[in-house]
Amino acid sequence: MSGIPTSAPPRPVDMIYIVGTHRSGGTTLGTVLSHGAGVFFAGEIYRFPYPIFEPGDPTRGCSCGQMVAECPFWNAVRADADTHPRLMSDLRQGQGRYDAWHRLPITYLQYLRRDPGLVQYAHRMKEFARILADRSGSSTLVESSFSPIRAMIYRLAPPAEGRIRCIHLVRDGRSFFGSETGPIPQGVEAGTPLQRTPPAVVARWMLFHLAAIVLCSRDRENYLRIRFEDLLEHPRETLGTVQKFLGIDLSDAITLIETHRPFPMVHICAGNRARLKGSLVVRPQLAVPPQLAPAHTALFWSMAGWLALLFGYRPGTRRVPPSGPTGTPTSAGLGP
Repeated sequence: MSGIPTSAPPRPVDMIYIVGTHRSGGTTLGTVLSHGAGVFFAGEIYRFPYPIFEPGDPTRGCSCGQMVAECPFWNAVRADADTHPRLMSDLRQGQGRYDAWHRLPITYLQYLRRDPGLVQYAHRMKEFARILADRSGSSTLVESSFSPIRAMIYRLAPPAEGRIRCIHLVRDGRSFFGSETGPIPQGVEAGTPLQRTPPAVVARWMLFHLAAIVLCSRDRENYLRIRFEDLLEHPRETLGTVQKFLGIDLSDAITLIETHRPFPMVHICAGNRARLKGSLVVRPQLAVPPQLAPAHTALFWSMAGWLALLFGYRPGTRRVPPSGPTGTPTSAGLGP
């Protein structure tokens, strides 16, 4: 009706959601993608508001070099969020009710029937994403929370609020196994529980990736699977596929990787501790999986070998062939 003011629709914010399992190179991929115009890498947003804002962690560092509690950017984000009534409390409630892995079957059923509470949580998640986009001056956010549950929930928000595209990032399960069962490697947050029983570690790698395939790959137009090893060893081919998928120019990022120059890391407060260095150099050496004990090698291939083969990994080799846009091995650029 003319003469009656109407509220403007929310500004659309596109999301690039990295799905898979942690310790798979999400911080590296997110930092590389943030080199595209209008892209901000927000890190592991699932940690908001708890524990980063509530109760707050005075020892958590930001990649800008300051503690998060003292960082002007994150203080401004918190102040912006506080102007949205009940936003933080609704997000905190949603973290416990919907995001937890043990609630996956219930959350999935609620997703199928478009449960009003879950839909409302999706709106609140996108509301916080818009705050990050507005404060960073970006039109696209990269989130590396890995959980396919959050990717699924984001898609409950109307398309007018922004497009959701998933990059399924896979890293060799042997590297994941070595990271989870060995001593704390450089770049892992202090206090992170690493010692798990070997069968549980392998099962975790399988579960995360299977959930990503089941929950995210049906929307083929908005799903791409790549391998971390291909990003490191074949950046031009891999990022060429990624930029075509996203519609974002990554030619400068490709040049930085090929010339071994650092990527600046801007206001990343949740992710690999390497963020605290303030910059990142993409190193091909990280593509080589560790040499596992024979018993652990046998365990991995007996439990998860079929999935590893699906992703293009092979036993008895410490190098992998480059993969196509959905993880299918190709013959192009095979190493020795």
